[in-house]
Amino acid sequence: MKKIVLSLSIIILTAFAIQSCDKIEQNDDGTYTVYSGAVGEWINGNGVADKSQRALLEKYTGLRCNNCPKADTVIATATAQYNGLLIPVSIHDSSFSFCRPWTFSTPTGNEWSHYFGTFGQYPQAIVNRSLSGSSFDRFDPTSGITSHVDPLVQQSAKVAIAADAACANNTINVTVNLEFVETVAEPLTLTICIIEDNLVATQLQPDGHTWDSNYVHNHIFRDVVTDMWGADIDCSGTAGEKRMAVFSTNKINPDWKLENCHIVAFVSYKESRDILNVVECEIE
Repeated sequence: MKKIVLSLSIIILTAFAIQSCDKIEQNDDGTYTVYSGAVGEWINGNGVADKSQRALLEKYTGLRCNNCPKADTVIATATAQYNGLLIPVSIHDSSFSFCRPWTFSTPTGNEWSHYFGTFGQYPQAIVNRSLSGSSFDRFDPTSGITSHVDPLVQQSAKVAIAADAACANNTINVTVNLEFVETVAEPLTLTICIIEDNLVATQLQPDGHTWDSNYVHNHIFRDVVTDMWGADIDCSGTAGEKRMAVFSTNKINPDWKLENCHIVAFVSYKESRDILNVVECEIE
């Protein structure tokens, strides 16, 4: 009788999971835990072992930007130098002068470039969406990256973040864990991005005349799993609090090569957009 009840329970849980896109995990004692992931419902988490403070470098760029290859070289050097603490993302918008052909342009990239004031000015970069006075701290990433990154990564993290991602049945599931190292009183959001490497496409070269049709583009922003401005984080923000959520998307473009894609997830202040911390992970 117990076996029948247990089997019936599993069937009911499985049916519920399929209907709501939840994830079931079996515990050591034989019971089952259902994690809601359809809408990123926040529950108590397991904490984050790596409490590093990292920085997100958003490079706004275009295929017709002749100085962007130089920025790519400088950013690649800086990324290696910071050994995982600097996470770059290359974002294209709809600028007719610089981004045509619109191979990598996205509606979200277009919205961000207008909001942060980089539209039509490439290459431009922002680190952690930091403010300089009343405007965002934009700069030319062909030099001087360390002066923008050092002050951020040398700080202690207020919020630690970890993520893992897997793709099954044409759905990407991203699990994010947060741990509050310090108390953060302001409302926060979580933004999850899909990034792709090793994309071969044309790119104008530094001489302003030569086109390289075999240029390899990395860290290309493809889409967001959350809303473009992030999903609200359900938390008290008290030091020591641990929260987690699973976010799912089936918005997978057939042109993407998932083996070259990865996830970038970051926590921001909801009002100022300033980023507190960021993490990158592969898609299994």
